[in-house]
Amino acid sequence: MNAPSSLEPRIRRSAAVVGLVLCAAVLLVAGAPAQARKDHTPPTFAGLKSATTCIPGPVRMKGRSSYHLSWEAATDDHTPSSEIVYNVYRASTAGGEDFSRPTYKTAPGVTSFDTPRLPEDRTFYFVVRARDKAGNEDSNTIEREGQNLCE
Repeated sequence: MNAPSSLEPRIRRSAAVVGLVLCAAVLLVAGAPAQARKDHTPPTFAGLKSATTCIPGPVRMKGRSSYHLSWEAATDDHTPSSEIVYNVYRASTAGGEDFSRPTYKTAPGVTSFDTPRLPEDRTFYFVVRARDKAGNEDSNTIEREGQNLCE
């Protein structure tokens, strides 16, 4: 028999490290949350309930006002309601929302949103859609025209 070389302990350690790394990788993939691996179902969401603002007196040509949007929380089979985010789509014509890119995104779990200040002399339309942690977005088209409660 040959005497063990000085490289043999290093080779064994290297093989052990490679084995541990491979085991960790398998555990990461196998242990990934089910929602990340299998969630293809969008949240259940009733859509936007209201879009209101308060512009007292006559509309001013250069005035700006924020709209308050509100809705009931969405539910999902994998994502808790507290972690669902909402995409807000704004249009200047009825049905004119571009659903390929939201105008605004909310924080997780909220059920209302205040837009930045918008021109008071225009009409705005809004649709809100729920998005779960896997990125599934509901497809509702419930649109609300912004309403001035102070006219």
